[in-house]
Amino acid sequence: MGISGKAGPSRAWFILPSLLLLAGLVLGGVAIASFVNFVRADFHDYQPGSSISVTKDGFTLYAEDGVLGPDDLRDLRCTATRPDAQTSLRPSSGHTTLSNSRGTFVAIASTPTGFQPGRYAISCHTAAAGVDVPLYLGPRVDLAAVGRLAVFGIVAPLFLGICSVTLFAILAFLRYRARRIARETG
Repeated sequence: MGISGKAGPSRAWFILPSLLLLAGLVLGGVAIASFVNFVRADFHDYQPGSSISVTKDGFTLYAEDGVLGPDDLRDLRCTATRPDAQTSLRPSSGHTTLSNSRGTFVAIASTPTGFQPGRYAISCHTAAAGVDVPLYLGPRVDLAAVGRLAVFGIVAPLFLGICSVTLFAILAFLRYRARRIARETG
């Protein structure tokens, strides 16, 4: 005995898993694009005494790996100065290194959150006088941004994809079952 008059989910219900899948693909695409943009960013030599143009994304100062010892890195204090303000750069925690075709670089300091765009001159000083190393500007290393990228770029798209496939499977099963029941009773 079948249940008469009971129909499966309509085709309109399949829009929901499609939207979930689309949202997951968009989030994943944005994450991949931002990762590729970060990886493709290059290091630029900083000429002491010159000014640089800084965008709202900020920057991280790098030095060639091995040029500064651990004590020099701990004592290094860097500032970004423009005509009307001076901002201390946030020292990099740990030993963050990035490599490219020109070598391996260690992160020294980054612009703080909310850094104002504009033209700045960079200066770095240590307790040990006489430390003069070439500085390089590169992409801003921000662990909070990496965490957001992991959550919104990896976890959320995977979750949305799994929810989409699961919901699609449930809807397909209910629709198949309703058609089978309708054939048996009809």
